[in-house]
Amino acid sequence: MTLFQKAQSVFKTIPQGVPDEVDISVSLNVNFPGLSATGSKQEKMPEPGIQTLCNRTDNSTFQMLDPQTLEPIGIADQTVLHPSLRGPLSAAHCKTDLTTGDVYNYNLDIGLTSTYRIFHVSRATGKTSILATFTHAATYVHSLLLTEHYVVLCLWNARFRAGGMSLLWTHNFVDALADYDPTQRITWFVVDRTPGGRGLIARYESDPFFSFHTINAYEEHSSTNPSKTDIIADVCAYDSLDVLKRFYIDNILSDSATARHFGESRNHSARGAFRRFRLPAVPEASSPKTLTAELVFSMGKGLGPELPHVSPRVRGRKYRYVYGVTDSGKSVFLDGLVKHDVVTQTSLYWSQHGQTASEPIFVTDPDSEDEDGGVLLSVVLDGIEGRSYLLVLDAKTMTEVGRATVHGVVGFGFHGAHVRDA
Repeated sequence: MTLFQKAQSVFKTIPQGVPDEVDISVSLNVNFPGLSATGSKQEKMPEPGIQTLCNRTDNSTFQMLDPQTLEPIGIADQTVLHPSLRGPLSAAHCKTDLTTGDVYNYNLDIGLTSTYRIFHVSRATGKTSILATFTHAATYVHSLLLTEHYVVLCLWNARFRAGGMSLLWTHNFVDALADYDPTQRITWFVVDRTPGGRGLIARYESDPFFSFHTINAYEEHSSTNPSKTDIIADVCAYDSLDVLKRFYIDNILSDSATARHFGESRNHSARGAFRRFRLPAVPEASSPKTLTAELVFSMGKGLGPELPHVSPRVRGRKYRYVYGVTDSGKSVFLDGLVKHDVVTQTSLYWSQHGQTASEPIFVTDPDSEDEDGGVLLSVVLDGIEGRSYLLVLDAKTMTEVGRATVHGVVGFGFHGAHVRDA
């Protein structure tokens, strides 16, 4: 193909073909504001219940699904929301305000100078607002952070080669990334989340790491200046890009020659750690000065949590418990579930021989006011019996409440969603 044809195939604004030919399967959004059931522009507020369902990944495409049958019924991209959102890349994990239903994300327009646009979509009106626009090296960012007043985008060490043009010939994220640079400090961008507000407020730098998933973020009175605000930001951090190569199929098959290297518990290169950062004394007005983000603590690698969840009650607020999967070296893949207490720095685990658990989804107990009042849902593969089951754990004790077994294997995905019956 000519270079022009490659650019056309990789960066096409609206994917061609029928909806079920689009390769998207990372995260699910229910009632994404501004979009109709088939992906056209919609300004009215969605009705109660599941009206729309869309499949998302780390680009700007939406694959719209029928909420009942899960059949793909439409394709759209972010230009449907706003014409300025023309870049090909975005976060698979947008952030939703659980009170208003408003959504926040970024759009990355790749070029000689790559441009980031942080945007907000109102659930009430369907209107999309550009909160801030800035330039930085093109970076693979899977998720961002949201607090009461700010959107935080951390551009960690996962830069694309040739300013992102490497995607034209590799056709995948992993091979398009430059080698991990342990000397390259990373940048945190803090943006006012109010439409028409102050825009980009501050930049912070910290020591390098790579991440897929942010855990949670919140604001508190500054430890150095009580009149100002600190942002506490929690992430699942890695010290290299080895985790990307670890999940190649040859490295997770138990009888593969390379699986033992990656599965070895002493091999920390592909295992993440729960790290907490403090972004101190957020300025009240846009500051040209680059500030320093402080590392508060880093949890042991492999002990989790990855694919993290917190109770919806404390999302964007100060919290105590985080849940996730663990990778402690008992198998060549994920080998358990964890509940980590941020206050006491202790953990509770669920783990059984030959059982591979997927992302734990927290469902709150409406009769409980406790942060950990609820259950965890996880689809588990029974490697011994060769079939899957839905596991239900008590979120307080990490003990089994029940399970529902299917007579077959449920293929592993990454993320799911629980929606309360209207």
